[in-house]
Amino acid sequence: MNRKPIACPEYYPNTFEKLDRSIRESFQHKKGPGTLQASRRNVKNELFLVPSESIEKAGPCTAWGYMEVAEAKFPKTYLVLGSNHHSDVKYSTYLFANWETPLGPVKVNEELGKKLQEEFPQLINEHTSHEKEHSVEIQLPWLQFAARDKLSELTFIPFTINTKDLKEIKHLAEVLSKFAKENDITIVSSYNVEDTATIRYIKSGSSEALINYKQRKQKDLKELAPLLTLIEIANLRNKKGEVISYQTSASEENKREYYASINFK
Repeated sequence: MNRKPIACPEYYPNTFEKLDRSIRESFQHKKGPGTLQASRRNVKNELFLVPSESIEKAGPCTAWGYMEVAEAKFPKTYLVLGSNHHSDVKYSTYLFANWETPLGPVKVNEELGKKLQEEFPQLINEHTSHEKEHSVEIQLPWLQFAARDKLSELTFIPFTINTKDLKEIKHLAEVLSKFAKENDITIVSSYNVEDTATIRYIKSGSSEALINYKQRKQKDLKELAPLLTLIEIANLRNKKGEVISYQTSASEENKREYYASINFK
C-alpha cells in the first residue's frame, strides 16, 4: 500500500484537477514565471532551495524554483530534504512504499535509498517521522509537474533531518555531497526563507553566522537543518546561492510573509 498524502488540502488541493490547475496558475501568476517551463537544457543544476509552504501562499515563488528544476538535465533521482516536527529520529527516510499525491504515485528509489543507508548508517528507514510531516510531501506534486516529460522515470528519496548540531550537519553534508555526485542525484531542500538577512547568510555560505542570527531572533534551529545541509554541500562544491525569486506571500491575508527559491551554482 502506498503512503497516503497527509498535507492536503491544507498545503495543496486534494483532487487532480484542482491541484494541476493550482500549479499551472502559480507558474502563470503575475508573481510567478508567467509561463510554463520550456524544454530541458543540458544544464546540470543539482542543489535547490524551495519554500516549505502551501501553494496558496508560496505557489508563485515555488514555481520559479521548479521552472529551473524542470529545465535542467533530468537526474537519476531526487533527494528531498525536509524538517522533522513529529519524532526524535535525527535522520529518517521512508522506503516502505511509493508516495501518493492527487497527481498519482511517486516512486521511491528504494535501491539508492538503501545504498544511502549503507553510506550513512544513522539514516533510519521508519514511519514515525513521516506520518504527519508535510515538508517532504509538499514538494512531490511540484516534482511531478516539473517532470511531466519524464514522469515514468521520476523517483525520489525522502530524507528528514532533526538536529541543530552543526558538526553533525557538516558530516551529513560530506556524505550527501559525495553520494549525490556518484549517483547523479539532484537535491531539493524545503525551507521558508523569512527575510533578506537570511538570504545574505545563504549567499555567503556562512552557516555559523546564520545560526547565530536565528538564535538572536529566537527561531527554532531544528527548522534550519535542511537549509544548513544544503549550504554545507554547496560550500564543499564551491557553489554559491543565487536567488531565483524572493517575494511576499501570494495570499492577500499573509502579505508580510516572505519566501525564496534559490539555486546553488
